[in-house]
Amino acid sequence: KGTVNDPTTFPPPSKTHGSYHWAFERLLSAALVPLTGAAFVMSPTAHPVLDGLLGVSLVMHSHIGFDSILVDYVHKRKFPILGPLASWTLRATTVGVLVGVYKFNTEDVGLTELIAKVWTA
Repeated sequence: KGTVNDPTTFPPPSKTHGSYHWAFERLLSAALVPLTGAAFVMSPTAHPVLDGLLGVSLVMHSHIGFDSILVDYVHKRKFPILGPLASWTLRATTVGVLVGVYKFNTEDVGLTELIAKVWTA
């Protein structure tokens, strides 16, 4: 639809489109502070759900941050091939990391136990 220097078309305004996304980002970021503290205070072997919730929250927080970088700097309008490729690579990587976190928490020592062992090493 033209070149990079042409004005962009904006979607129709919606009061809820950005507000839910923004509120979820802020809620997740704020929840990570007490969640991290609680995961390390309580025994990870006694509360594996808390360990899993921390792992998923950290991965989702990272995904949202990297997605914001891609939206800001590798936009598909300016980079028609690289932009969507980078977005799908991020999505695939996030799914892979979530599978890895699940396997690590269920088949190994778990995230908080690993960090505690590395911290005291």
